[in-house]
Amino acid sequence: MAAISPASSSRIRRTPLDFAGIFAGLLLIVILLSALFWQFWHSERIFTGVSVDGVALGGLTRAAAVNRLSRQLDMVLPPVQLTYDAESRPLPAGTLRAQTNPLDAANQAYLVGRQGGFSQRAREQLVAALGGLDLAPARQFDAGALRYGVEEIARTVRTPARPAVQAGDVLIPARPGIDVDVDATVQDLMNRLTSYYSGMPLNVPLAVVSSPPPNETVNLAENPTAILPATAPLLLRDDRYGLSMALDGDTLDRIVYTRQPLRIDRDALNAVLDEWAVQLAVAPRNARLRFDPVGGGISILQASRPGRALDVAATAAAVEEAVTAGQEQTQLVMNDVAPAVDSSRIGEMGIRELVASGVSYFAGSSADRIRNIEVAAEKMAGVVIPPDAIFSFNQYVEDVSAANGFEDSLIIWGDRTAVGVGGGVCQVSTTLFRAAYQAGLPIVERYNHGYVVDWYGEPGFDATIFTPTVDFRFRNDTANYLLVQPVVDSANGVIAFNLYGTKPDRQVLIGAPVITDEQDPPEPAYQVDESLARDERRQVEWAKAGMTVNVERTVIQDGESRTDTLTSVYQPWRAVYLVGPGTPVPATPTPEAEQS
Repeated sequence: MAAISPASSSRIRRTPLDFAGIFAGLLLIVILLSALFWQFWHSERIFTGVSVDGVALGGLTRAAAVNRLSRQLDMVLPPVQLTYDAESRPLPAGTLRAQTNPLDAANQAYLVGRQGGFSQRAREQLVAALGGLDLAPARQFDAGALRYGVEEIARTVRTPARPAVQAGDVLIPARPGIDVDVDATVQDLMNRLTSYYSGMPLNVPLAVVSSPPPNETVNLAENPTAILPATAPLLLRDDRYGLSMALDGDTLDRIVYTRQPLRIDRDALNAVLDEWAVQLAVAPRNARLRFDPVGGGISILQASRPGRALDVAATAAAVEEAVTAGQEQTQLVMNDVAPAVDSSRIGEMGIRELVASGVSYFAGSSADRIRNIEVAAEKMAGVVIPPDAIFSFNQYVEDVSAANGFEDSLIIWGDRTAVGVGGGVCQVSTTLFRAAYQAGLPIVERYNHGYVVDWYGEPGFDATIFTPTVDFRFRNDTANYLLVQPVVDSANGVIAFNLYGTKPDRQVLIGAPVITDEQDPPEPAYQVDESLARDERRQVEWAKAGMTVNVERTVIQDGESRTDTLTSVYQPWRAVYLVGPGTPVPATPTPEAEQS
């Protein structure tokens, strides 16, 4: 039998096109891996290339960005002059004070590349990485300091009305009174400064109000003081804050109602000082913090800052003493106002663990709705609630408007769903409500939506807001501070709120929703839309059954229990279709037929 020789192995010959394909495949893998690493590395960092007013923030966490902005952000302000009667008067030194909120600026930078659809996020990240993206920070002006500066200039302009004066054979004409509307001038000044970025002087007209002179003629021989100046002004100073105010002669003449003996009208003086208190007040700023759930450390997102307030009673006493003694200067008594959340006392706050969480889902939302969720959640980031304090959602979300960063999206408006500013904000209030409810915290104010909204899952666990009237509020009844920390995953459509503090020794039992009074939705409605073609139909509202939902929550603590019932009443909601002209539609019962 003849031996069979082994067949020689065949060799695969590759063409240059094969090598090009392999190289392209490897390159694609490298690009994909690099993109994944890029996203992973920036998951808690500001994207590379992003800066705020020239301060580079790329690659920093928000806490590090806040620290850098606090040190390096230096705002250049234009010289400001107030004009009246063809004269320009510069604001007194130190009265034009502006600052940016480092936390807001850092959050603004962090949102770059994280809002909108995939193409928008990718474009922003690419623009920032290749060419840099510099953001203009929002400027916040000290209204109290501005008001003080305007008031100082107003003193030089104000002129009391004076009747005509007969001095022998000479008739001195009557003179109208001139006053300055300080509030209107300050508001105009702040409006102009907010959008003014030129280095040229800013000229703002004084808001002047004229009053007619008395309709009489005074004989100087009978009234020698008719054209004499009023009482000399009294200057009040606070050297610690560098503040000074003045009671002019006319004001003192109104306050001092008798001179022999000298008596002061305290009510009139307090009325003046109450106005000053509004002008000079600076509210304290609470710290905002961030808790590291892995290491347990706390970082400062926004440092606290004390405020100041005028001590009206002490200042009134100083004025009375100075006037009685004939002094030209006295003390303007200012008090420090401590912040409720002091960043120098973090170790005493008891923020050490997770107390409760709430979660909701928004996958499938429009880009504008996602943007609103991100903006509203960022406004809650780092809020710290002192023990026994009441948290107000509207206080922190502020005005839900385009000027405050919100976009147009679908909202519930009366008896319909419409496009309005802020659609998606209730996703945030609902999620925070769930965290507070799960923690067993007392719910002070909460409203359900008008109808069952699919975004919020099981009915009975939603919380709607509408600034400024409809709010969501709860009280921190724990013995320690509570830190509010949102987590938004826009790619997967998930938002969570974590409450950190010291978990109280309590058990929270939440029952299943009990549904009663179910009502079928009304028959669908059809509305003609001229923009649609014949036989074209588009649904804009979806039918929802009406119902009442009750949820019981029992909190057991220290051997005692309390039970509360959360009641939500949802109205039935009809489906609505837009149809083109001439499109046949099913017969819809009239309201009278539905009632019968």
